[in-house]
Amino acid sequence: MSGLTLHGQAFTFAHLPAPAGLPIEGTTPTVRFADTRDGFVWVPFGSGKLWSTHDGGATWRQVISNVVTLTSADGEVYAVLATCTPERCQGWRFARRAASADSWTESPLPFVPDGPVLGLAARGRNIWLIGTPRTPRAGHDVLARSTDGGHSFVSDAGPCYPGLGGELAPSSSHVVWAVCPTGMMAVALRSTDGGQTFHPLPTPPLVNAADLAPASDNTAVLATNGAGRPLYRTTNGGTSWHPLPKARSDDYSYDVVF
Repeated sequence: MSGLTLHGQAFTFAHLPAPAGLPIEGTTPTVRFADTRDGFVWVPFGSGKLWSTHDGGATWRQVISNVVTLTSADGEVYAVLATCTPERCQGWRFARRAASADSWTESPLPFVPDGPVLGLAARGRNIWLIGTPRTPRAGHDVLARSTDGGHSFVSDAGPCYPGLGGELAPSSSHVVWAVCPTGMMAVALRSTDGGQTFHPLPTPPLVNAADLAPASDNTAVLATNGAGRPLYRTTNGGTSWHPLPKARSDDYSYDVVF
């Protein structure tokens, strides 16, 4: 593994040891750091193993399995856990811990999902969990919202289509951006009331794998992920989008984060 650190205006790379037992084929592990010392490596799908480090990646320790999805914010790590087979998942629960610790506090999920296609996002102590419930509601998924670090949730209709998943990107406790696959294409939406309601944005055409990263409540960058398409930026809350110049003619953008 490699780590990238910004020093002033220059980036430096450091090779990090991989956790013992990390798969080398069949899946792509996700590496995330909550701060300069506390981070984790998660293997999505299958066993859902999670390793953590508290020394900047010099050493790793496996701390939990059965992680379906996870995120972090303000020194806290949040995860959805379940025991999954190719046929179904069971034993659903929500877990949280401090990034600097290895012990978890678990509680029931606010709804029972119909499978592992979930979106989890956090900003401060605000948490959003989106997915399709096992007992479906007519025409939409479910969005569960917490304002107390996951101790309690309020669930309501979500902005995306049932069974297809969705990605949430909060820029504050009030503004939440979303990308929802529709089967062939995708739509981008924005909420200004903490996820209670969403409104579609007039974006360029998006494929299902489109990615959106907000830099603020009004500024965001969109990777449409269409062949040869540039990144697009908005500075007015998604009312209009403008292409960004490519660094090279053969550049393709599959992921964008701030």
